[in-house]
Amino acid sequence: MKFNRTKIAEFQHQACELTLREALTEFYSVNSHLFSAPKPDTEWTELLVHHDVGHVFFGVNTSILDEAAGDYWTLFGTDLSFTDYLAYAKSPEGKKLIKEIGFINIVKSLFLGIPLLYKVYLRTRKMTRKWETRGYHQYMDTPLVKIRKEFNLNILKY
Repeated sequence: MKFNRTKIAEFQHQACELTLREALTEFYSVNSHLFSAPKPDTEWTELLVHHDVGHVFFGVNTSILDEAAGDYWTLFGTDLSFTDYLAYAKSPEGKKLIKEIGFINIVKSLFLGIPLLYKVYLRTRKMTRKWETRGYHQYMDTPLVKIRKEFNLNILKY
């Protein structure tokens, strides 16, 4: 598992012309060594798809620091409440995932991610509205650059 943030895909560019659908496919492709695209047929796998769409929308990949940034984006830039977020983390699947990442890596990412927290928080304050975690379907065939302009989203630079 990589720790440092690295740009490896087109969806990580602010002006990405890929549609949300194409960018999500790219996200799964560049991360195929870690996981496959989940089928949203359970509450947990549906959450994973929402989480993955958030990765694409906010332009972060899967390094530990990008995951931290993605969590900050989720907490400040989406309609998912902190209580809902904690409920997912406390689910059996969430606990398993946290165990796989490891306590030390989580603490390290929280500490080293403090500058990201500050940047993400400021950028979410400039968004015109929060991303709807479950409302992404209407944007699947819209280019990311257009969606990001609609939300006034300025993703983090690498």
